[in-house]
Amino acid sequence: MTLRWEPLGPVRGRLVLLHGEVSRASTWWRIGPELAEHGWHVVALDLPGHGTSPRIDRPLHLPTLVQGVTERLPGQLDLLVGHGLGAVVSLALASRYVNLAHAVVLEDPLSSGADERAAIVDAVVAESSMVRSGRERFVERLGADHPRWAPEDIQYAVEGIEAADVPALVAGLRAPRPWDLPAMLGTLRTPALFVVAPDEPDPSGRGRLSTLRGLDRLTFERRVRAERFAVLDGGHHLHRDVPEQWVKTVLEFADVVRPARRT
Repeated sequence: MTLRWEPLGPVRGRLVLLHGEVSRASTWWRIGPELAEHGWHVVALDLPGHGTSPRIDRPLHLPTLVQGVTERLPGQLDLLVGHGLGAVVSLALASRYVNLAHAVVLEDPLSSGADERAAIVDAVVAESSMVRSGRERFVERLGADHPRWAPEDIQYAVEGIEAADVPALVAGLRAPRPWDLPAMLGTLRTPALFVVAPDEPDPSGRGRLSTLRGLDRLTFERRVRAERFAVLDGGHHLHRDVPEQWVKTVLEFADVVRPARRT
């Protein structure tokens, strides 16, 4: 699935949105139109093994995800935005192809560490099982756990889990050191904004709010300028938890790195 939102007035630039693990392009249902209203030509893509993308008969390793996205990008970008697994893909793309995007926005990337990835795998497997064994109960639980989500957020979250190739995703996440966030950050020459959740326990009792933890988080906090490391009051899905604050933070960054042309 590829979703597009066109600006009605002058065009600021081209922006691509990449969703997170077990999600799909529709997760940006509110963010895409909002960015378009501010002059951005917005495209949201399904990652390989997610949404309506063709299934791949192999684990979803990072090179496979990067290749699958690269083949569908609409040329050079002003902003590349990714969430979770999509943030890891965005960082890999921007680190490898220096002229691909003028700037990147990374929303709560998945950590490199084995313990952090194991927690993500457990959550993915559990959610997939719950959706298939009792969809209505899972919808109720999702609403209770995420009271700030709109009904559309819950609907698209469930549909994303149902459509994802969970075995291929889990196999990719379980690979030894599937990516190295500090190393990718070290080769990044593109301006970047990190939009992350607090590194605190999740009130629901399942893990922590942010998936960017441990050495990865410490490295980013030390290497990234304070104004480029924005901690918002939400969980892993910040674009669902605090969409207004998310848009404001991203647009302020865009105004600095890709200011509107004066007419």
